Amino acid sequence: MLGFLTGAAIFGLTYQQVFPQIEKVAKLGNVVIPDLWNLNPYLVVALFTLISLLLFYAIDRAGLQRKDKVRS
Repeated sequence: MLGFLTGAAIFGLTYQQVFPQIEKVAKLGNVVIPDLWNLNPYLVVALFTLISLLLFYAIDRAGLQRKDKVRS
């Protein structure tokens, strides 16, 4: 609870300095990643799929899954 209050206080105190910079970036409108990077949408989907599969493989190889949910 103390962390929530501290974060809220910091946000409130820095809002006037931080918000204008965030607003400049956020004024791009309704855009998607392929439009921002000027890429083919199917290439972006393929890249995210590949990254997800590599991440799942790495988690499986490292043995980071929950032990109580894995059958022996």
